Amino acid sequence: MLSAMSVMKKVLPWLAVLLVVAACAWWIVSPRIELHVQRADTAEQQLAQAQLQIELQAQVLEGHHRQQERLAELDRQIRQMGQTIATNARQHGRALEELKRNDETISDYLRTAVPTDLGLLYARPNTTDPAAYRAAGDVQPGAVPTTGPLAAGGD
Repeated sequence: MLSAMSVMKKVLPWLAVLLVVAACAWWIVSPRIELHVQRADTAEQQLAQAQLQIELQAQVLEGHHRQQERLAELDRQIRQMGQTIATNARQHGRALEELKRNDETISDYLRTAVPTDLGLLYARPNTTDPAAYRAAGDVQPGAVPTTGPLAAGGD
């Protein structure tokens, strides 16, 4: 059997080599782990900033949506007022046309001669003397009854 010392002599160099390889591997891998940790921290910070930006954009979009709703309501009200104005304009136009037709009819009537019977009803003698003035023959001085006594309680 081999003595413990001889086994140690054979294994010890391999342990030393293994320890050196492990130290080299640690020396090579350790900065990369730090680099990955830094990248992860940076990514987390960027994610937090992105989430804040997304929330801000969501608020802005909500504001735009509310503003679009208000604009749509204003547009609806403006269209409704336009319809009301158009209806009023049509009614005023019809009233104006009727006024023009009536004006023409009245103008035509006024251009014609006064009917004789109507003229004689209001005829007065050509005089400036009040004593000579007399009412027209067709108009009776007592055509309107005189007023009677006031009723009790009436004015």
